[in-house]
Amino acid sequence: MIQSAVVQQLRQGGVRVTPQRLAIAEAVLNSTDHPTVQQIHERVQQHFPSMTLATVYSTLGVLSKSGLIQELPFAKQSRYESNVSPHVNLVCIGCGNIADADDSSDIIIRLRDQVSNETRFQVMWQRVDFHGWCRTCQAAIEPAAAAGQ
Repeated sequence: MIQSAVVQQLRQGGVRVTPQRLAIAEAVLNSTDHPTVQQIHERVQQHFPSMTLATVYSTLGVLSKSGLIQELPFAKQSRYESNVSPHVNLVCIGCGNIADADDSSDIIIRLRDQVSNETRFQVMWQRVDFHGWCRTCQAAIEPAAAAGQ
C-alpha cells in the first residue's frame, strides 16, 4: 500500500498521522512474514532510534482498530499482518513462520456465510489457521527420518 493511501485511511479513521505511525504501518504493510512487535520495533528503529516498544504497541492497536492491519494472537506472542481479507494462515510448527494461503478467500467467505446463515450468528470477523510443516522444515525432517529407519 502506498504511503498516501495509508495516510488517507488513517485520517478517515480519525487517527493523527505522525512519521512514527507511518513507519510502523509501513513495517507491517511491506512485510510478508507476519512480524512480531519486537521485529517491527527493530525495523523502525533504523529510522527512529529513540522509538520505544510502548509506542509500537500503542500504534499497532490504533492501526488494528482502523482496519489497516490485523493482529494474530498466538500463545507465545502476537504477530501482525496487512492482509485483512478472509484467508488461511499457514503456521509452521517447526520454525514458526506464517504464510498466507493463496486463493483461499472464496472458501473462507463461503464457510463464513454458511455458518452465519445456518446458525443465525452474526460473524464480525474470522481467523483460519492451518498448522503443519513448511517446505523447508519438511525437507529437514525427511532425510533425518529416512536415516533413522
